[in-house]
Amino acid sequence: MATENLKEAVRQALPQWLREDPVIRQALREALIEVLRPWEEVLSELRSFRQEAEKQRETDRQMLTGLTQAVQQLIETSRANSDAIQVLAARSEEHSRRLEEHSQVIRQLMEKVERHAQVIERLLAAVDRHSQEIRRLGATIGAIRARWGLHSEAAFRDGVAALLQEAGWQVDRFLAMDPEGYVFGRPDQVEIDGVIRDGKAILIEIRSSVSRGDVAAFQRKAEFYARRTGLSVARRILISPMVDPRARDLARQMGMEFYTYPEDVPPESPAGG
Repeated sequence: MATENLKEAVRQALPQWLREDPVIRQALREALIEVLRPWEEVLSELRSFRQEAEKQRETDRQMLTGLTQAVQQLIETSRANSDAIQVLAARSEEHSRRLEEHSQVIRQLMEKVERHAQVIERLLAAVDRHSQEIRRLGATIGAIRARWGLHSEAAFRDGVAALLQEAGWQVDRFLAMDPEGYVFGRPDQVEIDGVIRDGKAILIEIRSSVSRGDVAAFQRKAEFYARRTGLSVARRILISPMVDPRARDLARQMGMEFYTYPEDVPPESPAGG
């Protein structure tokens, strides 16, 4: 039980360690390199062996071609020398046999290389899946900590924004004063995460949890942004691991997209939350 508790504690703390401790990140990177290095060495040796076999095969092919030409010349110039022709024919047959043996060895090596490549691809896919799970776990843990007052909302938003940037999004923060109090019912600053593509705005609201009031406020933010900038709002995207079911229904009614994890957000046409 102590071992399982230790494993669970490491799994919960690992995302934060990776973000905050470059030594741990380097150690994990070196460990992964160490795991994959034997496969790279095997592939390198197989490539070298294949190159040598190809060279030998080309040498044998050239030798066979030379012998064939010599046989033809001997036949044309001296049919009386049948013994020499038979000897050359025997050598040609031997070289053909050796060439076929080399071809079989090369085919076997190629099959082994293909099997190793498939194993490496499966390992890389597993590493990629584990990386995605670690990122998702980190976002979920951050949301839980924020909800219970153990982590600031701003820190959670910054972390999710960083994940979006890793996924290829360029997140820019819009900050403007709302003197009329249109968004919050009182004069206050309005802050929105978003990007602008082809003259159209994609607005993003990142929260550790979402209520119906948050959805309505996001809609007012989008309207305020459109009036303030004069840009067309093409997409309104909510990202949160915790959401009130009523808030999700309201977001769908308003045409908003809703996603639990930042990497689930499609880069182009919306797919719905």
